[in-house]
Parts: sequence; structure tokens; C-alpha cells
Amino acid sequence: MKKHKTLLGWNLFKRTKELENKITAFLLNIIESGVFYAQAMDIYVHEGCSDAFIAIRKKVSALESENDSYRRQVENDLYAYMILPDMRSDILKLLEGCDKIINKYESNLLVVSVEKPVLFEALNENLIKMIQTDLECVGALIAGVKCFFAGQDVSECTLRAYRFEHLVDKQAFHLKEEVFKNTTLTLAHQLQLKEFIYNIEKISDIAEDVSDVLKITAVKHAI
Repeated sequence: MKKHKTLLGWNLFKRTKELENKITAFLLNIIESGVFYAQAMDIYVHEGCSDAFIAIRKKVSALESENDSYRRQVENDLYAYMILPDMRSDILKLLEGCDKIINKYESNLLVVSVEKPVLFEALNENLIKMIQTDLECVGALIAGVKCFFAGQDVSECTLRAYRFEHLVDKQAFHLKEEVFKNTTLTLAHQLQLKEFIYNIEKISDIAEDVSDVLKITAVKHAI
């Protein structure tokens, strides 16, 4: 497939560099918020709900708000520049799916700051590993989205996203095993930790779902 010179690439985006910049910033915010999310969770694992945790949580919330604004601006621009309705709908669906990831980052941090789940040592290292795998999954998806807008093949990126999602499933299963074999915990505490792990696991599930959308959209517009 022919490669284009610009990041987003398609001829339709040559009408406005501003639109290209907004989508690029939108995608970069998802990556940046993931880095902050991982930092915040690492702090929580080792320090609890400290001032440093709250400060980073607020950064993620700010990026989430900024991305909501970018998404609305992109939608307006797609209508203003009279992009074909079918293509416009597919682009918006893809961006809305990606936006769910940053929403989940923010939601997880807010839940942690309110509920303050009490962890135990056997979980810590593997929790951090699972969060990093989540970020790898999201990174593969975002790389695929960039390839899509550049008119390049997305299959390698989506395959990587699927592999990372499968790995997260395995990591989450082992973490839940650790929780329920710990007989010192009350059932309420076990269920709280199960939900905590599920919320982290959900990030890769969202990325997998969006990868499906990306794969279908790429095939559709390659025809």
C-alpha cells in the first residue's frame, strides 16, 4: 500500500493541517495519560493514596478533559470539511473507542482514591507487571491507529494488541488466585481486590475491542 508523507496521510487531511494536529495530539494524550496512570498506580502500591498519587491523578483528569475537547473539535472539523459520511462515521467511532481508554485510566484512579483498597505484598510486583502489559496493549493499538491514518497496514499492530490482551488475562487470573488463596482476608476484602484487579484488566479489554474496530475499518477503506 502506498505510504504518505504526513503522519495522518490521507488526501482528505491535506485540506487542513489543523485537523491533523488535533488527532495527533489526541493520540499522544492517550499515551501520556497511560504513563501517568502507571506512575500513579506504582505510587499507590508502594505509598498508598499519597499527595504524589493525587497530583498525578489530577494530571490524568486534565488530559482526559483535554481529549474530550479535541474529540469534539475533530467531529466539528470532519463535518465542516465535508468528509464523506461513511468515512466520517468510521473515524469518529475509532476515536471514541480510543477515548474510552483514557476515561478508564481516570476512572480507575478515582476509584482507588475513594475506596483505597488494602493490598498485600504478594500482589505488588505482579500488579505492576500487569499494568505495564496494559500499556503495551494500548501502545500497540495507538500505533495501529497511526498506521491507519497514514494509509499503512495495521495488521501487525492489531496482532500485538491481541497478544498483550491475552497476556493480561493470564496475569489477572493469577492475581485473583493470590487473592482468594489468602485466608487472612475477609470475603469483602477479597471481593474488593477482585474488582480492583478487574478494573485494571479492563483497559486491555477496551484496547482489544478498539483493535477489532480498527481492523474492520482498515479493511473497509482499503477496498
